[in-house]
Parts: sequence; C-alpha cells; structure tokens
Amino acid sequence: MNSVMDAIKKRISIRAYQEKPLPEDVITSLLEAARYAPTARNAQQLEYKVITSQALSKKLSDRIMAALHKEIAAMPVPPTMPPPPPRPHIFYFAPLVIIIAGPKDNLWIDSDAALGVQNIMLYAASIGLGSCFIGMARLLEKDSEMLGELRIKDDQRIAACVVVGYPDEKPAPKEKKLKAEYFT
Repeated sequence: MNSVMDAIKKRISIRAYQEKPLPEDVITSLLEAARYAPTARNAQQLEYKVITSQALSKKLSDRIMAALHKEIAAMPVPPTMPPPPPRPHIFYFAPLVIIIAGPKDNLWIDSDAALGVQNIMLYAASIGLGSCFIGMARLLEKDSEMLGELRIKDDQRIAACVVVGYPDEKPAPKEKKLKAEYFT
C-alpha cells in the first residue's frame, strides 16, 4: 500500500496525550504540511496561532467551557435532561494547539482551514503522532479578551482548530462507511 493511503487509514482522533513537548522541528514540519494545502483561489489567507504553553492552553479551554455552559443554559432543554459531563480540558492536554483564523469575508475560509488541518493530521499520523480536530474552539469567538490575546483581528474569525501530540491511548479503529452514488 502506498504511504499516503497508510497515513490516511492510520489517522484516528486521539483524546489523551503524553506530557511530552513536541520538538521545534516537528512543529515546523506540521506547519509546513499545512502550508502546502490548497486554498480557494490560491488566496492563502489563513493564520496559524501556534500554542505550546500549557498555561495558555488551559486558559483557552476554561474560557471555551464557560462559553459552552452559557450556550447550554440558554437552550430550551427538557428538565429531565442532565447537563453534559464536565470536561477537564477541551484540548485534552495536548502539547500543541493550533488555532486557524482567517478573514470573515472569505466564503471559503472554513474549507481552506479544513484542508490545512487534514494535512497536519495526516502528516502527524505518518510520523507516529496523534491529533484531533477541536470544533468547539470556535466558542472563543464569544470572548473578545481571548481573541485579543491570540491576535485575532475584528475582521477575522476562527475557522478551525487541531491538537497534536504523542498519543497516550490507542483507541480501536472505527468502522468507516462510504455512501457513493455513481453517475455515468
């Protein structure tokens, strides 16, 4: 089997990481993988916020959880429905968090960011690292202080987030389904 297909099939979301920082050259290579992802109209408008500080990562996680609880509290839910279980760290204590931002007025920024994240995740899998896409990072958009700290400008928004690190779990592969309809 070819090495690209091997990485595609090996990649799985990891939600537990070793307390071991990634070397600088590995982080640089992950960003290099992202840099080579295609972007709509070759606009190349993504900005990568690279976070290796556990203190900042925890602060961001706490702010996301606070925003999530506000969102849940505002939802009409049946009184018998229990609240979601607390999650100690939205980024799973990963040593690397990458938040991807881009212009609000770029209609394709989410797709561009998703392509960059996929390259990061596939490269990570190919070198024995784990990764996980973190969709709830977008809740940071409700926190102007955190947006300022991450230097995400008013005309930008969070398009994606991914965490990477040395896995501290080996989840069983999940069945992958395919629904394809052919037109000839």
